Amino acid sequence: MSLVLLYLAVLGGLAARWLSRQRLGEKPWLEAGPGLAPPPPDRPAAPAAQVGLALFLAAVGLLFALLAGAHGMRVPAGAWRVLPDPRLVWLATGLLVLASAALHVAAGAARRGDGAGARAGLLVAGAATLGFLAGQGLAWRQLWGSGAATAPDAAGAFFYLITALHALHLGGGLVALGSVTAAGLRGLGPDGLHPRIALCALYWDALMAIWLVLFGLLFRTPWSGWIDALCGPA
Repeated sequence: MSLVLLYLAVLGGLAARWLSRQRLGEKPWLEAGPGLAPPPPDRPAAPAAQVGLALFLAAVGLLFALLAGAHGMRVPAGAWRVLPDPRLVWLATGLLVLASAALHVAAGAARRGDGAGARAGLLVAGAATLGFLAGQGLAWRQLWGSGAATAPDAAGAFFYLITALHALHLGGGLVALGSVTAAGLRGLGPDGLHPRIALCALYWDALMAIWLVLFGLLFRTPWSGWIDALCGPA
């Protein structure tokens, strides 16, 4: 459960940092004149959509942290570890990283007023995400054919549960990404695209970070030992 405790500590630190920037400790009713003025323009309030997405991602991260902790308690570090074709797994991971990077490129293009660049980045991100999900489907098929689904221990069940939940969240993100891409192709300008792309980029960054942890947990990777130590009993 060390991973859960670490996640909660990081989440608490980020929440404290955000709250410290909201001027909650100030008492404008005790001040006169300029104290009643609105916040300075260099510290604008965060958009409601961004705050809502951040809260949702915090809950999603906690869900996966709890699942990883349960995996660490039910599946010993030396037990069976998922072994589909490693080239397929690394390729799928690279595609997810590419999708996240493409969204940042698209957001930068929209910020500069480059509508064509933003639309191209969105299309690349969508195609790379679909490639990642296709790679996941092939990995599930390989493992099913190898009998992993009927293994007597809990490793196979955890693999299908955790990766299916991740794919489900990514599929939901694809719906939003498809809506933004369609709006761009219909002629929505860069100013309207930028805040939407920024939200998609935040979502993909979070799911990519979660996947890298799951990758180390479920597969044999250079950082698997660190993940096993974090996911073991506290």
